[in-house]
Amino acid sequence: MSEMCIQHPEVAARFRCDGCGKPLCGDCIKTGHVLLFCSLCGERALPLDEGQPANAQQVRRRDAVTKPYSFAEAMAYPFRGSGLLMFIVAVVCMMLVQVLLTFGFGLWRYIFAAGFWSLMIGLQFSIVRTTAEGENELPEWPDYSDFGERLADVLTYLGIACLQFGPAALYVLLRMETVVTGEPGVVFWAVFALLAWLGAALATMAYGAAGRFSRPSILRLDLHARGFMGGGADAVNAANLTFGLGAAFFLLRLAFSSIPILGAILSGIVGAYWFFTSAHIAGVLFRRHIFSLEKMYD
Repeated sequence: MSEMCIQHPEVAARFRCDGCGKPLCGDCIKTGHVLLFCSLCGERALPLDEGQPANAQQVRRRDAVTKPYSFAEAMAYPFRGSGLLMFIVAVVCMMLVQVLLTFGFGLWRYIFAAGFWSLMIGLQFSIVRTTAEGENELPEWPDYSDFGERLADVLTYLGIACLQFGPAALYVLLRMETVVTGEPGVVFWAVFALLAWLGAALATMAYGAAGRFSRPSILRLDLHARGFMGGGADAVNAANLTFGLGAAFFLLRLAFSSIPILGAILSGIVGAYWFFTSAHIAGVLFRRHIFSLEKMYD
């Protein structure tokens, strides 16, 4: 029979005070900066079983992970709190890079663009990590001076891009004769869309694994498949949103490409939104299933 809380006899105890020895429930615990304390005597409170948080960080993490947060709320991520300013800065920088690449001259424009995108890629992985840990606002910019980390981020990003676009690209390559000499039919486009969706699902799992766990984990396709199946409806919704945002970004950018200045502005806005939100969606998926995914990827 479970031991009951000394102050709330109707509630099972989850902790025991290391000082007075009394059994305590969660409401009888005070959270310090690092440790948990008994509200009766102020001494350290220790968990009675492994499933309970043992320190303040674990309590905050549990609260963040269990707090309701929908994918609909995730769509407003770039505009929440201080993230709006970062979003505006990112849009302006994206437009500047686009202008430099189009009208600039010399090698320096490509160096500037590469540096900017490496920073954006690092921010994307930071978004995944902080979201999985319970944050719902944009994190700080990554350290640009850490060249090794930026290079690792870029290589990881290229690997994820191969997972995302590889299946559909390989299918088009194998059916190149149909694309070039004939008019692709409904079946062709249906298979193409399915493979593109599968690529988005793989990329979502790879983003989450790389951002929350380790960069080399993007190669574990078996874990991505298991994690996706374990995610159930959440994983499907995340893949649908990622796929939909990517398709919308591609089509809108294609439509805006013929408009000189306004097109660059609109493309920058749509691109920044897709860049931030797709990473946040992957983080939300990993947040909701973090305990099972930790056992899998760790």
